[in-house]
Parts: sequence; structure tokens; C-alpha cells
Amino acid sequence: MTAAGTPCRKASPHRVNETQWQIEQACPQCGAPVTLEETDRLLACPFCRVRLYLAPERTFRYLIPPASGGKGELFYIPYWRLRGSCFTVAAPGMTNRFVDTHALAADIPDLPPTLGLRPQVLKLRFVTPATEGKFLPADRTAEQALPDLGKTPGGIFCRIFIGEAVSLIHAPLLLRGDTLYDAILGRAVSTGNFEDLERPRASSSAPPGQVHFIPTLCPDCGWDMEGERDSLVLLCRNCNSAWSCADRNFEKVAFALMIPPPGSEEIAIHLPFWRMKPRFEGIDLASWADLIRIANLPKAVTPALEAAPLYFWSPAFKINPALYARWSRQMTIFRPLGSEIDCLPAGSIHPVTLPPAEAAEGIIINLAQMITDRRKLYPKLAGLRITLEEARLEFHPFVLHHNEFLHASLRVVIDRTALAYGIRM
Repeated sequence: MTAAGTPCRKASPHRVNETQWQIEQACPQCGAPVTLEETDRLLACPFCRVRLYLAPERTFRYLIPPASGGKGELFYIPYWRLRGSCFTVAAPGMTNRFVDTHALAADIPDLPPTLGLRPQVLKLRFVTPATEGKFLPADRTAEQALPDLGKTPGGIFCRIFIGEAVSLIHAPLLLRGDTLYDAILGRAVSTGNFEDLERPRASSSAPPGQVHFIPTLCPDCGWDMEGERDSLVLLCRNCNSAWSCADRNFEKVAFALMIPPPGSEEIAIHLPFWRMKPRFEGIDLASWADLIRIANLPKAVTPALEAAPLYFWSPAFKINPALYARWSRQMTIFRPLGSEIDCLPAGSIHPVTLPPAEAAEGIIINLAQMITDRRKLYPKLAGLRITLEEARLEFHPFVLHHNEFLHASLRVVIDRTALAYGIRM
């Protein structure tokens, strides 16, 4: 048991994964060493038992520690770390793939385009105000750093990246004279002219952002909140509330527990989904009847459906790209609008690992796969603007059926091993 009185996650064979980068961090309370994985959002110190939520400024920023004894001016070069699901909407249709890459984010000639295997064999550290050296800013956005897909027939209308890990990794270099040296191996990596080296010399010594450690105490009642190590939403069972952290403050999350129909089998797990009510600019889509027409669903359009609000659903947990697209579509089409209560589930709950902002990005993915008239409507996706009018977390009941989880009301299934995706990948 943790200090918060909640059970620790048991070790899982799925967590043994070479692609999970490790971060070395001292406990902010007692100073003991703690090793984190890049998807961790909770720091649980095994010595003083404190539990703290990791709140980054914009994005997580790490550095690779330089070797000691190197001579020269110390600089850090930014690389984007991108791992997640990439969806592309083009004239032939929508495609998806898993992306796991890192790419140079600074426009400095002759530097290595990637970090190689270093982040996997060396432990990273968080960038802090006490970090010595100068930091070059990133010239490229994370979207620009995504791998090039090459030419696509008819062009690409939109590309959506839903990231499991999006961060900046700063690699150390030493400047001696007109040559940049690898601060770990001591090898020369770039010899530039005076103009090329002016930018490193003029770069800022102030680290760009840091991580804040927030106690996991319920803002309403002061109780210890529950959460897995990768949870983005923490739960307080004392006052029946859910919380996410934004701008170093916990904010209450609206939620509902969906009630299974009478006579259902024993509930094995509750899976979280985001239910979102969007407002579209650039396409005529405001009601459930509008979606029926766009998607050519086998439903008769009635005055009640013309007035029915349009909701989109998205898994609130990481699964592989194909399953994410399928489950978003199925939940939106089937519209699980049954009985509900505002109470946390009593049984097992899968952690929330997908934030609502990324779930909102997935609305375009969901819409694109339902559109039937692609020639007319796909070009509109490029300039489509979506504003969330409402978002809430829903806990849906699933029963165990052989090796699958079966939705207690909709009777749609998900392979239970798919839930390990957010841990394994």
C-alpha cells in the first residue's frame, strides 16, 4: 500500500520495454533517488512515501547529462521526442500508423539528425533552473518533426498526431574554438564558420521550462487522491470527485458512471471515455441528424433527431491507432445515452491516459472515417475549426467474455490485451 492508502500497481510483464526511456530524479521531499518512465505522471517515493503529480510547463523537457571533465562552452541542442498514433486524411481515405522517433529541432548544419540509442541506454534528467549551460530554442514544431509521408495521390487534407509521448530532449555539446564536440564521447560533430556559431554563442542560459511537483491531495476535502503512475485524472473517493492538473492547479473533471442494464453479468472493469459536444466552423454539422446525412447511416431522420445534440466519443486511454479509430466511430454511432449516476465506480477502473485536448483532436479522425462523400467534404477538413462546448468523462461497464471485454449495454468488444498498449508501447 502507498502512503495514500491506495494499492500500488503490480509489476506487469508488459512494462518491460526497451523503448521506455528512464528519467533520474531526486525526491523533492527527502532527496532520495527515484527512477521514472517517460509516461509517468505520478512520482511515488519508495523512501518517504510521498506522492506528487508531475506538471510540466507546456511540454516535458529532459536533458542527457554530459560527461564530467569536458572542456569548452556547454550547449544543449533540442530534439523532439515523438511517440504515438499518426492519422492521415488524403483523397484515397484515412490511414494510420504508429510513430516512434526523435528528430533534430534546431537549424544547425551538420548535427546528427537523431539521438540514436542514447536515450535508451542513458538515464535522462529534467531541465531545471539550476542546470548549467546554454539552451538553443527549437526551430521546428513537433508537427514539423513528424516523418515525411512522401507524395500522396490527391494531396493530404489533414494529419493528426495523438501522442503518448511528446517532449524535448536536450543533447549536450561543447564548443571549443570553431568546433562543436559531443559532450559525452568527446568527438567533433560540427565545424562551422563564424556565422554558424553566432547562434549558439547568443543562446539563452535560462532553461526553457521546468516540471512542478504537485501534492496529490484533493482540493475539496484534502484526502489522498488515487491514480496509477501514468494517470492524467486522479480520483477522490472521499468526496466523490475527479481532478486533472492544468497550470499547476487541480481542476475538477465532470464525470458520469454509466449504469449497466438489469440482469447484466458481473462487471469486470470500467473503461473511461470522453464524451464531447463540439461546435464546427467550416462544415454544416450541428445535430445528430446532420451526422446521419453525412455518414449515410441507416437511420430515419426525424424532428427529434434534428433537435438532438451531437456528441462525439473518444477512448480516454491509449490504444493502438486502428482500435482508437474503430472505438471512436462505434461509440459515436451507437450513442450510449443510457442511465447514469454521478458516482465513481466501486470496482476496477482503467486509468485515464488520454487528455481531453487530444481527444478533441480525434474528432476529425472520427468524422473523416464516417464521411461518405469524400470528394466534396474531405477538402473542408483542412480548414475545419472545432471548439469544445462541453466535455465530460464517462466510465462504461464491461464484462469479461473469454479473452475480451464486452460492453455491458452496447455488446461491442475489445480484446483485453489491447489495454496494455499504453503501458507496453
